[in-house]
Amino acid sequence: MNKKIYLSFLWHMHQPYYKDDYSKSTLMPWVFLHATKDYYDIPWYMENFPNIKATFNLVPSLLAQIEEYIKGEANDKFIEYLRKEPSTLSNEERLFLEEYLFLPNEQHMIKPFPRYNELLLKFRSDNNTLLNFSNEEIIELEVLFLLTWCGNYLRETNFLIKELINQQRGFSQNQKLDLVQAMFSFLEQIIPYYKKLKEKGQIAISTTPFYHPILPLLLDRKSAVEAKPDVILPITKSADYKGFASKQVSNAIEYYEKHFDTKPNGFWPSEGSVSEKTIELLAKNGVKWACSDEEILFKSLQKSNKEMLYKSYSFMTEEGKVNLFFRDKYLSDLIGFEYSKKNAKEAASDFVSHLKNIYLSAQDSIVVPVILDGENAWEFFPNNAKDFFENLYELLSTQDWCELTLFDEIETIDELETTPLHRLSSGSWINGNFDIWIGSSQKNKAWELLDMTKFDYDKIKDSLDERTIKQIEKEFLIALGSDWFWWYGDDHYTELNHQFDDQFRAHLKNIYRLMDQDVPSDIYTPIVKKDKGKLINIEPTDFIFPTIDGNMSNFFEWLNSGRFDIKKEFSTMDSSALLVEYLYYGIDKEPNLFLYLKGEKIQYKSNFELRLTLNDMIFIFDIKKEKTSIEQNGLYFDIAFDKGVELKLYDYREKKINLMFELYENNKKIQRYPLYDEVILDFDNLFLKNWYI
Repeated sequence: MNKKIYLSFLWHMHQPYYKDDYSKSTLMPWVFLHATKDYYDIPWYMENFPNIKATFNLVPSLLAQIEEYIKGEANDKFIEYLRKEPSTLSNEERLFLEEYLFLPNEQHMIKPFPRYNELLLKFRSDNNTLLNFSNEEIIELEVLFLLTWCGNYLRETNFLIKELINQQRGFSQNQKLDLVQAMFSFLEQIIPYYKKLKEKGQIAISTTPFYHPILPLLLDRKSAVEAKPDVILPITKSADYKGFASKQVSNAIEYYEKHFDTKPNGFWPSEGSVSEKTIELLAKNGVKWACSDEEILFKSLQKSNKEMLYKSYSFMTEEGKVNLFFRDKYLSDLIGFEYSKKNAKEAASDFVSHLKNIYLSAQDSIVVPVILDGENAWEFFPNNAKDFFENLYELLSTQDWCELTLFDEIETIDELETTPLHRLSSGSWINGNFDIWIGSSQKNKAWELLDMTKFDYDKIKDSLDERTIKQIEKEFLIALGSDWFWWYGDDHYTELNHQFDDQFRAHLKNIYRLMDQDVPSDIYTPIVKKDKGKLINIEPTDFIFPTIDGNMSNFFEWLNSGRFDIKKEFSTMDSSALLVEYLYYGIDKEPNLFLYLKGEKIQYKSNFELRLTLNDMIFIFDIKKEKTSIEQNGLYFDIAFDKGVELKLYDYREKKINLMFELYENNKKIQRYPLYDEVILDFDNLFLKNWYI
């Protein structure tokens, strides 16, 4: 028998529940926008490659909202405002649109439309407002925004959309309304398309607890301590959420069965978050398999052995057995983070070469799970990743040592033995813990408000009628979703984090209204404040004169520097493992160039490699806890590493510098910046920017 790799993709399709049932209004448009760009395109890319298979994890909170759009019951606030004649918009409505209309990825969604890019430049020159936009320009902007969210399938098959793309500019109000209607009509094709591919056997469909909660924290908050002993828990005693955890699972299974005529075989627990109690709950509900991350496996085995990753595992609970698979973090993250910067053919070849190395190292047939977000990465790829996927699928189709398989099928493959797992550590796919959802002041505040609300509900539940109880419990299930906590704290950034906060607290307000009680003042108080402007890059204001000692020695030496907030580039992606969180930069009068790489975790490293690219010149430094001087490519550097890495490049006279850096440890890349868009250090007219006339 010849050994094989059984490659199993899982694409996770998810959105939180954006509808406020109290106001009967959908407060954010991301379900609609990703539906027209990603939810059809990603499986569609597979259809011309019959040997390619994949599992799609469809979260019920996403599917339920698509249904509401189709039924005309979504009442999307953004779409409602966008449909209006610009001259009839109130100031509040215009400001709401303003927050969204330039959010698409600049390089791959805005710049391909020349008129859109012109409007972006005008927006920036007008201090990021629409105040000086004419009504005609706003209509153009709205149409172009919508066109960027039309995926390749729509662009290739819909006559109206092709016509508008060719027109480029000068759109009318009626054309805008026709475009919105065309996009709405398209939504009806999405779920039937998944059913068609499922019936063909090319895809399997798995699911997630209904509103995407972190189940281990609902079943036992002490799971956070097990995953990370020094975590700071909320100050309140945990309310009892076990019943809600059970409903999140049973409701998801019921919803799946209603729409796909069978029960789901598999679950991707939200964010790959597991615990032994979580798997027991899944087993109780008849779930056959679930997936998590390699860090959970290594913690469970108490050793990091990559060869152990490529097995099928099982975990026995009192409620029965569940098969477990653990994602290859490196391969998954290559697709999610790295390949958007590469040529499509080169990226596909690189992925297959990594697979081939795994194959050559294996003694027997193995399973390789590649699991990642199925919607958010593609805006950072050219052409919504179509070129990448077509190259990847074509190449994979020709590898006789690699067979694409579904997670549903793995148990039936005789040559893949299942290994019993005797203990399962709690944690998620991010650092093997729950830091993204509990432990910081803002996240804990959200839990404390939830606890208060649940305790108040428990006191009067018996006096409420069945209909009210059902409405209240739905609000709790939504509020326990993971996404609200994702945006609290400084792990991730979006200009709209205040809207996520508003929605989270709105669900708690709704519970008190349904209980006919006054809403506590704490729930009216925002946990986060509106952040005007995506301050990823703060530009330099003056010369700087830092001492190169590896520290920000005093407040003033980097005070006038520029700064990139690297965490804010990640948004829906994970940023918690970053070594370098901030990049400071500036020049002095000579001019010499200064860089400072700062991060909470970097100071605990003793040695790593820094690869720095400045305008296509590459410099490689062995970074140690010391100060050193070095010459490379005819240029001279001082470098020091202590709490951060400080670097001085002598006599560097470039006024615009395209910068990229990578960090390596043991020949493995551990960070790169930027992931997506270019980083330009701009010292042209440095002081003119700050003169006032």
